[in-house]
Amino acid sequence: MWRGIGRWMTTPGAPASPWPIGNGAEERPCCGRCAMPKPESAPPQRLWQKLGYEQEAGLILHFPRRHEDRRQWKDPFACAEGEWVTTRGKIAAVKASRWRGGRACFQATLQPQGSYEGLELYWFNMPFLKTSLTVGKELIVHGKIQVVKKARRLTHPEFEIVRPDEDPAIHLDRLTPVYPLREGVGQRPLRRMIHRLVMERPLDFPEVHPVPPGYPAAAEALRAYHFPESAQALEQARKRLAFDELFAMQVLLAERRRVARQALKVRPPVRRDLCGPFLSALPFLPTGAQQRAFAEITRDLEGSRPMQRLLQGDVGSGKTLVAAHALLRTLERGQSGALLAPTETLAAQHAKNLRALLEPLGVVVQLWTRHHRPEEVPLLDRSGVVHVGTHALIQESVRLPGLGLGVIDEQHKFGVAQREAFLRKGGQPDLLLMTATPIPRTLCLALYGDLDVSVLDEMPPGRKPVKTVLRSPQELPRVWDFIRREAASGRRAYVVYPVLEESEKHDLKSATTAYEELRGVFGSEQVVMLHGRMDPEEKQARMRDFAEGRAPVMVATSVVEVGIDVPEATMMVVEHAERFGLAQLHQLRGRVGRGAQQSYCVLVSDAAAEESWARLKVMETTQDGFVLAEEDLKLRGPGNLLGTEQSGLPPLRVASLMRDLPLLHQAREMAAALVAEDPGLKAHPGLRQRLGGYWAEAADFSSH
Repeated sequence: MWRGIGRWMTTPGAPASPWPIGNGAEERPCCGRCAMPKPESAPPQRLWQKLGYEQEAGLILHFPRRHEDRRQWKDPFACAEGEWVTTRGKIAAVKASRWRGGRACFQATLQPQGSYEGLELYWFNMPFLKTSLTVGKELIVHGKIQVVKKARRLTHPEFEIVRPDEDPAIHLDRLTPVYPLREGVGQRPLRRMIHRLVMERPLDFPEVHPVPPGYPAAAEALRAYHFPESAQALEQARKRLAFDELFAMQVLLAERRRVARQALKVRPPVRRDLCGPFLSALPFLPTGAQQRAFAEITRDLEGSRPMQRLLQGDVGSGKTLVAAHALLRTLERGQSGALLAPTETLAAQHAKNLRALLEPLGVVVQLWTRHHRPEEVPLLDRSGVVHVGTHALIQESVRLPGLGLGVIDEQHKFGVAQREAFLRKGGQPDLLLMTATPIPRTLCLALYGDLDVSVLDEMPPGRKPVKTVLRSPQELPRVWDFIRREAASGRRAYVVYPVLEESEKHDLKSATTAYEELRGVFGSEQVVMLHGRMDPEEKQARMRDFAEGRAPVMVATSVVEVGIDVPEATMMVVEHAERFGLAQLHQLRGRVGRGAQQSYCVLVSDAAAEESWARLKVMETTQDGFVLAEEDLKLRGPGNLLGTEQSGLPPLRVASLMRDLPLLHQAREMAAALVAEDPGLKAHPGLRQRLGGYWAEAADFSSH
């Protein structure tokens, strides 16, 4: 009955989802707004459509965000500040008010069961709550404890209204699932519907791939993951579903690698020597890591199969030099090369750097962007040219004759379809992917198992480490004084903010507000602003003003994370630093320290939570991007750090790449054995069907 569930869950135009992974609703935190009962709510049979599923059965794979132990309630007054609590009680008082600045505040006082004290509940900019949260209503609330003047408070807690006519066996007195929601979908109706689907009907999920011994069957795992009888049953179910996700990923990677290894490439003979003069003319000696990468890539470019290699290196480790060397190896055979970058700023920076390196050797570097086309159009029909560009290079109208090597920078920002369109510009071109996000080796093997990997783990000698300090907002006047002195010495400073404009959804200073404030601090002509909504001409004008010193202070969003190289920049200030991941902060820090002067990074935060301060303190103690990447993965999870969302691999909704590393390696071994034994999965049609469109992409991957 449920065999077609992957197809039912597929959104139009997306590849069919491999079970147990769906393309349905995104997981997002709920502030309580979605849980509001609506006077004219949609009929129950349409809940799945609001969550993005085509059929009701898709809800079977709509997994909980967490489970709450509602067999016993926590006493919020026995919890420490910052501790998460789930409790139950009745509303004793309510109050609606408007705070300074115009923010509407709705406040309720909850009397938890067994307690005589009141727990304060606060919601901002949600005045409509007063119609539903009235005195006497019974609530279940979940949030993080705050201690304000000895009172216990939850700000924007998730909540459910307890109704006496609802089945307590589904919502209470158990390990209760809490699901990701969307507007107009209530937690309780959704939970009731999923209970009916998984607990009151038979589930037919055939086993289509090998599973480690001792794991529950697929149907049993699904039931236990939604409505577990115990914490042990929940963890066993989670492991089974996590293994299935990781196994699907590893089967696809193993098939990609198998297909890539089958491809053969006929290489033209070497016509001239470019790398020898190139290396001889360098005013410095490449690092040992760079020389190792030179050798690994050269070996690939002399082989009988197209190169498929990932080059990862920390900020400033010299990836551009390695890419230039690889491009020259290709040009030596009379072929052309191309470098694809995600933004016009980064593409222009690459073009500038490659011209400085390659034009002395007679190599032509052309820049292709949405707003810039090469003037010498006939060069399109020549070989030996290096094309640098953004998505403009992928357009069908752009011809890149004789393309021998494609280089993709910031590869996780491109999807598989874009990568394939790029490589179709040539006949089986070699591929070099580059990333400045250090990836721990264990994860790299598992996530990029279809690629060979080169690592730049050395920094060029003589580069001074960037001094990093953590400061509170109250110390900013001293920071501005320091920037003023740096600017007087001909240096530059970035000041970065997480948001461009103010919003009722968060209490963060925006780049727009800060720009006006800092013009008052430094002078209106001394400050420029840069953000992603600017058109390219305006961006370039602001960058020139900054780089040439006419405006030594740049206020920006994280758009400065990549592609900006100003050697005179010695100060990076990041406000609300707790809103950025460590890897992103490391990228921002990499924008300074590119010259001979000592550089500084100031992380500004007023985060109350100890874990936020502890996480940011790591930035003070290390410059090693690999250490920071490990820490970021532990604390925040992979998110889009590794580019899995763009990689043509199914998303992970149950598995955790850090927590489930043993499972990941077990899945990798079993998947490799299965693909080696049954290439193309001819003997496993059920698994091939579940992998759906992802399998079709993997089977065609790298064949260009």
